Amino acid sequence: MSGGGTGGGIGPLEPGEGTWDREGSRPEPRTPLPPGWSERPRAFYARHRRAVLTAASLAVLAAAALRIHATRPEPPPVPPPSAPSQTLSLTYGEPVEPAPDGAAFAFTVRVRTSAGPPVTVERIGQPSPALTVTIKPRLPAAVAAGEVRELLVLIHTKDCVHVARNSGLPFLEVTLSNGIQKEDHSYIPGDRYARDLSVALTRACPEDRDEPTPSPS
Repeated sequence: MSGGGTGGGIGPLEPGEGTWDREGSRPEPRTPLPPGWSERPRAFYARHRRAVLTAASLAVLAAAALRIHATRPEPPPVPPPSAPSQTLSLTYGEPVEPAPDGAAFAFTVRVRTSAGPPVTVERIGQPSPALTVTIKPRLPAAVAAGEVRELLVLIHTKDCVHVARNSGLPFLEVTLSNGIQKEDHSYIPGDRYARDLSVALTRACPEDRDEPTPSPS
């Protein structure tokens, strides 16, 4: 190395290659965010996440409800209401002696509705045109489920010539309704009724009724 003068000293260091580049690329100081600003993205994300989860839960519930509805068995069809005669029973009671109001035969019947809507007894009759029937108390009579009503039946003879002498009239013709159906039905009160009826009619119309009236001599 040569001495003397200032030329032999070590001069200032030159910046190395790339030094200015690194210094020039130094990031600028960041401006501070307003208070609370850094929390906003997290709050937005939390709200968005809750909304997504809620929508997903509702979709799952809706799909489950659809599956349950699709796989649920159909309810059995509702059976049509029973005919009035299937719920109302008519039972022969006792003959009434002496028969009131000039009737040939009087007796009681008990009517009962077992279930369902009330059944109305609109008419009680019998098939012979030689007889007429009166009911007390007067019809119609509504009989609710579980209720028992007693009716008095009076049979009058209006044509002894055509009245059967035996128990050829063993049944009663009854008209019933339950608010949905109306029905004509025949009840057979039983052998005791047929026997009592035959005795009463024979008494009211004796067997000599058909004998011709002797002509005057």
